[in-house]
Amino acid sequence: MMHKLTGLDATFLYMETDETPMHVSALLICEPPKEGDNPFELLKSQIAERAHEIPSFHRKLMPTPFYVDHPVWVNAGTVDLDYHIKHASLPSPGNVEQLRTLIQGLHSLTLDRDRPLWQFYVIEGVEDASLGLPKGSFALYTKSHHASVDGGAGIAVMDIISDRAPKPRPPLPKNKIRLQAEKPGMFELLGSSYGRFLQQQVDVVKKIPDLVKAAGSFAKVAMEDRSSVFKNMQPAPKTRFNVRIQKQRAYGAQSLSLPDTIALAKQTGATLNDIVLTICGGALRRYLEGHKELPESSLVAAVPVSLRELGDASNTNQVSGMTCGLGTDIADPMKRLRTVQENSKASKKQLGAVKDVIPQDYTFFGAPILVSAMAQLSSRTDVINMMPSPINVTISNVPGPRRHMYFAGSKVVAQFPVSIATHGCALNITLQSYVDRLDFGLIACKIAVPDVQVIADYIVEEFHILKEAADKLGDKAVPTKVAAEVSTKSAAKKAATKSAPTKTANGKKPAVKSSVPPKAKARKRGAKPTAH
Repeated sequence: MMHKLTGLDATFLYMETDETPMHVSALLICEPPKEGDNPFELLKSQIAERAHEIPSFHRKLMPTPFYVDHPVWVNAGTVDLDYHIKHASLPSPGNVEQLRTLIQGLHSLTLDRDRPLWQFYVIEGVEDASLGLPKGSFALYTKSHHASVDGGAGIAVMDIISDRAPKPRPPLPKNKIRLQAEKPGMFELLGSSYGRFLQQQVDVVKKIPDLVKAAGSFAKVAMEDRSSVFKNMQPAPKTRFNVRIQKQRAYGAQSLSLPDTIALAKQTGATLNDIVLTICGGALRRYLEGHKELPESSLVAAVPVSLRELGDASNTNQVSGMTCGLGTDIADPMKRLRTVQENSKASKKQLGAVKDVIPQDYTFFGAPILVSAMAQLSSRTDVINMMPSPINVTISNVPGPRRHMYFAGSKVVAQFPVSIATHGCALNITLQSYVDRLDFGLIACKIAVPDVQVIADYIVEEFHILKEAADKLGDKAVPTKVAAEVSTKSAAKKAATKSAPTKTANGKKPAVKSSVPPKAKARKRGAKPTAH
């Protein structure tokens, strides 16, 4: 059955040029398979067996006639796994630097739009002794177009492909997936498009009361905190990150301990996301300072916020975003943390006022041509270099599984994100939790940020600098106001728990009905991917 892309999904297609591939990826490091097993053949068989469970794996794009509206997804018919699942091997010594170089090249290549928009690479020969990787370790690089998945949907896909135990489901001996091909006719597509145009007008009228309510809520927030609203309306300082980018990519990766990061957040009365934004701000400050390019005003980060309901595993984008000043103009790490906390709190409040009316879908006559033309203008001219920048970098936090994944019997020991750089935002920092790790993946335009691994290393160093500063303050690491808020919330939670009925009239505990579909609930491993 054909499925129309939402406006948000389609935007990722329209924004794509040769210089700005719009796929999201992951780099998973896996332990060696059993002696004598071939990880490539095992993984290919495993994916072939389960691909029918993932809609994005067996559907492709079909444009609407004359490009009057967004394209549709249709069943591809035959999916050639020889194209979608590739094999690669690192030469000796198979170190991390070689792996990063390979990923940089693979991530620069766009996906073939005449096929389903995904690819996997099984990379053998990953044997870096400095990371404790034994001989026979391999990596899995996954690539899916952002038009079909966001961070939350990507987690759901990996949950289907992987296993929770070393013993996988028995593979099926086939190398092709055959589903009935769909070829909707011109009049069917045009009729659907015009019906969609009319429905959009009806939806806009229905939304008017919500828009009025949201405008009132935002006005109230603005009156309560005029300085924060005014600050968020100011352009970010121009840096090397805010330029028209080229096709080549640079990739950096690092990890932190998740329990240690959570402990630091509790120690300072902050959230996990506050800690992440603070240490990223410190790393960017040091990097630009080292290049003698540190601006006087603070850098601003775009922070994606998921709108996905818990248990929703659909292959669509459900995301909004907010901006947050990173305090890069502040040298003291604890003062920077407090500034980030204030900025984040204000931005969340402003987003909360309008979140329910932020459109996730749009359509208008000729959208594919007009929006794509705007993207081409950015790619072919220096207009981005001349325009003011609303943000400097993107920093995204995607909660992942808290238990180990297995591929073809091999345990995954790390899961590094590989995201998207765009014109005007040449650096993207994405992190994902995995078991007891926080794995950071930094993708950048290689011309603008050739030494992106330096920033990744600085992130780890800045964590320890912030931890040392918090340890020196001892009990004073949590401000009195923050401690009071935490105490009040804790007391309210205990009171609510105490007053809640624990038994029904017949003496039995009340049943709790889950809102998560059984199938999705069985696969769910991580929390809702949203800003902390």
